[in-house]
Amino acid sequence: MEQYEVIFLDDDRKTVLDHQFVNSGEPVKYKGKTPSKEPTNQVTYTFNGWIGEEKMVSVQEKLILVAKYSAETVTTAKDENALLQASLENAEKTNLNATIEAGQKVSEQSKALEKDSRTAEEIVNDVIENGKTEIGQEVNKDNIER
Repeated sequence: MEQYEVIFLDDDRKTVLDHQFVNSGEPVKYKGKTPSKEPTNQVTYTFNGWIGEEKMVSVQEKLILVAKYSAETVTTAKDENALLQASLENAEKTNLNATIEAGQKVSEQSKALEKDSRTAEEIVNDVIENGKTEIGQEVNKDNIER
C-alpha cells in the first residue's frame, strides 16, 4: 500500500509541528499539542485549524498543512479609560461651544434691543403687524401665526 508524507507547519511555513506518513486514502489527524502564537502589539492569536484541512479526510498525495490563526485586538482597561475620557472631553467641548454660541446670540439680541427704544411688547406687536421676526429682518406676513 502506498504511503504519503504529511507535514504540519506553523504559519511561518518553516516550523514543523508534526510529521507523519499515512496510507493512501486514510485520514490523517494532527498529533501534536494545539498550535499557539505569541501575542504582538496588543493582538492575540487563536488557532483556527489548517490551510488545506479538507484533504485530511482522505490522503491522496503528499500534504503540507499550515496552521491558521485568527487575530483579536486586546483593549486594556487603560485603553478603554483613555477612550472614555476622550469622549467625555469631546462632549464637554461640544456643550461648551453650544453654550458660548447661545450666549453670543443672546448678547447680540440684547445689544440690538438696547439700540431700539421700544419695549418688548412694542417689538412683539411690530413683528405681528409689520412682518419682522428680528430687528431689521423682513418676513412674509402670511407665514406669521397670530
